[in-house]
Amino acid sequence: MSRLTLLTPLLGLALWACGSGGRAGSEVLEGGVLATFQVEGETFRTWVTKREAIEALEELHSDTGSGKILLAALQPGSGRGAHNAPWSWHLDPEAVHVQAPIGQGCSDSPSHVEANLDRWLRRGHYCPVDALLVELEDFR
Repeated sequence: MSRLTLLTPLLGLALWACGSGGRAGSEVLEGGVLATFQVEGETFRTWVTKREAIEALEELHSDTGSGKILLAALQPGSGRGAHNAPWSWHLDPEAVHVQAPIGQGCSDSPSHVEANLDRWLRRGHYCPVDALLVELEDFR
């Protein structure tokens, strides 16, 4: 068997990884939006597929929804398509809400969530009060 025969599958995998946004072994993001937030100088991304949440994010991005916060169920792993890498957590795409702040909130930086992930997963949700929506990419 020639070297070329052995390397062909690896070359195909490398090309596939480049075609999927550089996220090797990842699922393709489609049917939702990818929102990038900045908190305390750090960024995190959330994949959102729930129609009501997408509409609220669009309002927030256009500033007509200012004064609202993100509230979502927290899950382990960097999410579909590794969209929230390098963090080893992500927000449930079907359990994202954009709403008026309620009470004290549960705001911390993405690195604090990462460093205390077990505690945050037990808490079950993340709602960074001072998160700023900096980018909204549409994959619908």
